[in-house]
Amino acid sequence: MSLPFTPAFPWLLYAYPWMPFPRRVIIYLREKRIPSSLVTVVRVSTPQDEDQAVDSSYPPRPTGSLPILVVPSAEENGSASGLQIRQSMAIMHFLEEVCEKRVYGFGDAALRSLAGTTLVQRVEINEVLSLAEQCTGDWNPVRTFGTKAGTMSYPAGSKEMLRWVRRSLMTIEKWWQAAERDMSLLRQGVDGHVTLADIVLYQFLEFTRDCYGVDMTLGSGEKVRDVYGREVVETFPKLREFFEAFGTRESARRIVDEGDVPPEWALKNMLVWADGAL
Repeated sequence: MSLPFTPAFPWLLYAYPWMPFPRRVIIYLREKRIPSSLVTVVRVSTPQDEDQAVDSSYPPRPTGSLPILVVPSAEENGSASGLQIRQSMAIMHFLEEVCEKRVYGFGDAALRSLAGTTLVQRVEINEVLSLAEQCTGDWNPVRTFGTKAGTMSYPAGSKEMLRWVRRSLMTIEKWWQAAERDMSLLRQGVDGHVTLADIVLYQFLEFTRDCYGVDMTLGSGEKVRDVYGREVVETFPKLREFFEAFGTRESARRIVDEGDVPPEWALKNMLVWADGAL
């Protein structure tokens, strides 16, 4: 990998730390043990609070949705006009490659790949990763139609899209049951088993529970009809094991002083569900 310039350090990750897409990158940085001397998280206030960096010593945030990773140029040290990488998955894949190649000072932070080192590993990780991303995308109409945080009230639409979220989760559940995945390997103190897919999926499950009060790992335990009309038992024991195990990791801890916890004004809207939306 080559850049058009020699970067100055640290790199800057502009983020709303509690929001879903920045949150997954922050978990990734912690899991990868990339220090702030290499990548500094620049906390940005929410759009309702003028959308500026909380610490004014940093350059103003670049335009565009967050997170944005800025690699400052050597000639303009301290500015935000260097290489800018947007979208959480692009940022994490970029950092994975930088660590793998041990360039730009990332040699000491180059722990094992979270994206897989063999073809089979990469395929298996990307299978789950694609469904975890699908869950995140499908949740948007659920919360938009079903909660006070949304732009319109359409409870029936919210409930229908929730079925599609559960469809993706059920697929992951079946894969992990078939593979007999040992979730104890994800607990704090055990290294070498967390993947990019785990981070993205955990962040989704954490976001829906902590911000919207909906624990997606808790099924009804009853037989229901899926989106294709097939009868399935709505239960997610492997997902539950996964969520509880990953939640013990230091990387998953929400740190209040670093902005990882959603503000009260946001929770007041996100936790208000319309009748019939769930």
